[in-house]
Amino acid sequence: MKRSELIFNIVLIPVDITSLFLAGVMSFYIRLNLEAYFPVLFKPDLKAFIINLFGIIPILLVIFAFAGLYNLRGTRKFSSEFSRILAAITIALLLIIFIFFFDQTFFNSRLIVLIGWLVSIIFVVLARYILKKIQVVLLKKGLGLHNLVVVGSEQNIHPMLEQIKNDKNFGYEIVAEIQAGENVLEELDQIYQKQKFEELLQADPSAPAYLNAQLLQFSRQKGLTFNYLPDIFDVQRNHLETLTIDGIPVISIKNTPLTGWGSVVKRIFDIFLALISLILTSPFFLVIAIAIKLDSKGKVFYAAPRGGHKKDFTFYKFRTMYSHLSVGEEYGGVEAERVRQDLWKQNARGGESGAFLKIKDDPRVTRVGKILRKTKLDEIPQFFNVLRGDMSMVGPRAHVIDEVDRYRDQYRRIFSIKPGIFGLSQIAQISWPDLPFEEEIKLNTYYIENWSVWLDIKILAKSFYFIFLGKKNNADY
Repeated sequence: MKRSELIFNIVLIPVDITSLFLAGVMSFYIRLNLEAYFPVLFKPDLKAFIINLFGIIPILLVIFAFAGLYNLRGTRKFSSEFSRILAAITIALLLIIFIFFFDQTFFNSRLIVLIGWLVSIIFVVLARYILKKIQVVLLKKGLGLHNLVVVGSEQNIHPMLEQIKNDKNFGYEIVAEIQAGENVLEELDQIYQKQKFEELLQADPSAPAYLNAQLLQFSRQKGLTFNYLPDIFDVQRNHLETLTIDGIPVISIKNTPLTGWGSVVKRIFDIFLALISLILTSPFFLVIAIAIKLDSKGKVFYAAPRGGHKKDFTFYKFRTMYSHLSVGEEYGGVEAERVRQDLWKQNARGGESGAFLKIKDDPRVTRVGKILRKTKLDEIPQFFNVLRGDMSMVGPRAHVIDEVDRYRDQYRRIFSIKPGIFGLSQIAQISWPDLPFEEEIKLNTYYIENWSVWLDIKILAKSFYFIFLGKKNNADY
């Protein structure tokens, strides 16, 4: 960890203490001001409340530490930090509720606890967001950057490298780029002697395994952080289960932890969140419907078949294209399909041979449609797909049937789970709209391999952060 990062992590402790203390005091006064709606059944005592508050703050700091909130790099994504804060403060809330069950004098009001949960999240997130912005400013000035050496090949230059070079927010300064060859270790040693770099990146996903092993050994000897870009098979780290049959150990390779009780838990999780989401977004339905109708003729909703788990399904969203240019017999029919086929020549994701169609400044999209796509409000009706069981809140993106037919046999595994409204590839596409097909497959494969409720929560937290607070890509897709 860089010295500047260490300083910021130390500073975070008093910042968190202050944020939590102010959040607690504000929650106390908010509760008093709500007396007209929720009568106060206890005698307000600020002094006693503050004493209890100072008792719970150290516990919160310990939870923060276990959540990794004091071991953060300047290159971190704030969305990840936000999800950790949300989880840590929620765990503290559950702990307080547990204590309250046995000692109701700990906090005299249950409403204060709920208000404190929300206000604490706001205060801590806001304070850390300000500190993160200060770190970003310092990174742009060259302070706190990690010196990075890249090993790659001229034939396989990853587009990520250009982003690292052009955007200091990633927190790297590329001090050298070398080609993978017989003398790669000698070259690295010479560079290291001249400039003590901290990280090494093997940027060729097709590099042989022995090269990664050599670079890993070099990194361990020098105390470096070793990074590498995996190929499509590297991410397929299946869950292993050891069975015993007649005393003989047998290793069972499971497709995904999303089986058995995992699928039951995920389904309950989906139903609960979909219902909450529909309730919260219901006020938008009428406004969006009126906007669509005023902007262009046609239906408010767009329904079309999509590739799904076990069977294809009818997918719903708010219409974002002109009706006569929307694919489907109920919409543009033959004309819309002809226009779509012509647009394949402009496909931003692999050209005419690409698996998916992604058009920059798509002429089929209406003015309101562009806004809906930018804000993701067009996807609100998909919560009905989740309730029906066709989709999940989190999973691979659902794609058009004839696009799916281009890769269904080769990558059938991503259809072993339900498609989702949110997901790792959907998050990636917010800042990288023309995300390569192979990268999307890697992300979806990783999700299938590593599913957990906690992973779903982190993906949802990151998704909402990027939608409402994250930096958007200016390109229209």
